[in-house]
Amino acid sequence: MPASLVSEVKKLPTTARLTNFYSKVMLEGEEQFSTVTIEATAPPPTAIDYPEPGTCRVTLRAILNMYPGPLYVQDGIVREVTVEPGDRQVAFNISLDEAVQATLTAVEGVPYRIVLRFSRRPLQEFYRDKLIILDPGHGGTDGGWRGPVNLWERDMAWKTARELARVLEGFKARVIWTRQAEENPSWQERLRKVTPATFCFISVHEHGATDAGQRGTAVLYNPASRGNEELAAKVLERIVARVKTPARGVKADEELARLGEVPGLKLEPVAITNWVDEGLLRNPYFHQKVALATAVAIKQYFQRRK
Repeated sequence: MPASLVSEVKKLPTTARLTNFYSKVMLEGEEQFSTVTIEATAPPPTAIDYPEPGTCRVTLRAILNMYPGPLYVQDGIVREVTVEPGDRQVAFNISLDEAVQATLTAVEGVPYRIVLRFSRRPLQEFYRDKLIILDPGHGGTDGGWRGPVNLWERDMAWKTARELARVLEGFKARVIWTRQAEENPSWQERLRKVTPATFCFISVHEHGATDAGQRGTAVLYNPASRGNEELAAKVLERIVARVKTPARGVKADEELARLGEVPGLKLEPVAITNWVDEGLLRNPYFHQKVALATAVAIKQYFQRRK
């Protein structure tokens, strides 16, 4: 190729190509952030605006070279990301559960990354110093229901409760457990952990049935506490949307009625006696998703009641 032609080729502008995007929660000191990261082959001109409350739009002069989504996040701040490709321009529309604004940073390298960070402070402000009682079902020599392979309800309830504690304490809530790993206190002993300051009581179980075909998620509620049926429905909706299990519905639980006016829920994320559902419990991300979905749903329900 003649040198003059090579020189002309080098002068042609390079349009960035967008190759990937994803979302995750980041922790920096005591601060939590929901992030949306867009990866590109080169630095694209980028603009950010807020066309309406609860919507952040990022526009990049680039070519889309990836699957356009949508990306369902549902982490309590970022709800969903949709992509609108255009003529050498791509818009990312970020739906938010809270009207927070993003800080935008660029990370040099291959790939080049555009990172949007949304503060998760609204979640911390809601949960700060609220007292949550966590009750992992069964315990000790009481294993509860057993899966068709080898998992026990006792151990899976503990895993989900542990993730709930991690999420809630990250939101600055105060968490009290009704039992330790090898304990199996009576229901009355568990209820003694409840005080007038208790914001919510959350018991974690798995459903079991002699019919191994039964599967899916249910949330039981305290019928003596006003609004708890709606609270359970909100939690069920959020869990099912996050983990894609069938919904078995919500129903009143007479054991929880002994809480009186204290809001109370009993989570049954899956039917452990079902082959498919038992397999879900082997994935640590399943427990994390159930925990975050529960915490976010509780916050959204109580905020909307104000």
